[in-house]
Amino acid sequence: MAYPKSIIKTSALLITIGVAYSSISLASGFRLPEVSTVGIGTSNALVANTTEIGALPYNPAGMSFHEGKALAAGITMLNYDLTVTPDGGTKTDNAGEDSFLIPNLFFMARGNGPWSFGLSINSPFGLETKWPDETFPVFAGPLDPVEPELSRIKMVNLNPNLAYKIDNSTSVAFGINYYDVMDVVLNTQALKINGSGTGFGFNLGVQKKIGALSLGLSYRTSVDVDISGSFDATGIGSGALAARTSVEFPDLLQLGAHYQVNDKLGIELDIEQTGWSSFDKIKVTDAAGAELITSTSKWDDVTAYRLGFIYQLNNKTKLLFGYSVDEGVTDKYFSARVPGNDRDLVSAGVTHDYGDWTLEASYMRVTLDDRDYNSTTAPNTDANGTLAFNGEYESSADLFSVGASMKF
Repeated sequence: MAYPKSIIKTSALLITIGVAYSSISLASGFRLPEVSTVGIGTSNALVANTTEIGALPYNPAGMSFHEGKALAAGITMLNYDLTVTPDGGTKTDNAGEDSFLIPNLFFMARGNGPWSFGLSINSPFGLETKWPDETFPVFAGPLDPVEPELSRIKMVNLNPNLAYKIDNSTSVAFGINYYDVMDVVLNTQALKINGSGTGFGFNLGVQKKIGALSLGLSYRTSVDVDISGSFDATGIGSGALAARTSVEFPDLLQLGAHYQVNDKLGIELDIEQTGWSSFDKIKVTDAAGAELITSTSKWDDVTAYRLGFIYQLNNKTKLLFGYSVDEGVTDKYFSARVPGNDRDLVSAGVTHDYGDWTLEASYMRVTLDDRDYNSTTAPNTDANGTLAFNGEYESSADLFSVGASMKF
């Protein structure tokens, strides 16, 4: 059976959606804010912290308040559980990988003068889902070739920074973000799709100490990534198609206040906004630049609220606690490829000083609100926001992180 060109073009559009976004994440949209072990223990409330090395990936301006050289490195195991009960179908588990290892690293060196240099390596976006064939009954028939199957994105952010200490209480930082989207796979039940690309952005940081109070600001620009992908349509009796697009990863604004209550207890409150409104319209072209299709998503900017505690148990051991509330993106153009929702993050951790180095361990539980999606819009060449994805989505995650930091 030959499929109409509208189906082929819709499939080309899916290249863009898969390249732009992983299907699941732990924060708004497809964000992965966990970039240090100490950050996981405090639910990522560290943008105003001037004492922890694990706070530096969140706000490199903090390098000015550390001496010499320092290194923080860790690895996080993420276990993810996702199920969908589609209207007219049966409860189905995500068939993709449900356990991931996410590394992170930050190195800094303080100069003789007011300057400091730092390098952060982390993965701010990513993860994976895979839906078995016939999960969503509406895709039976002519739409079957574009029913979602495997969605995956692997990327790394290389982020060199310079910090300048204006005076004993004030520091600013500037950095470059290099996004290397190394491996993107977005398969439907009949089509094989992959792509990769790179892009640049920059970040700014500020920290100000006022007695026991520290204030922090961190801003990261959006990053445009030019994607080149291959599209194999032999599963529906067609050939191969090269496709290109440009994807804009969102900008990130974090504001924080850290208050040192006494010599044992520090409390921090952060507010983070993710600029998902940049994800408005996708234009897909072929290799010659001819437009294949344009699709509208219209996500909204979202806000997260984070509360963290660090308690000095004794002269060597610290206890970490955190709680965060993250908004999910709008479901007006909902897709089963991005089925996240509002979520609560609860975390705890511990650090122990062994002299030249410190061992760190943290745990975080992520509970997402169930999403009961119910659209009355019939699917056409774009199933997003239509009854094709009607159903109940349930998900949760556990993160276990270990790391070490040292000054030398």
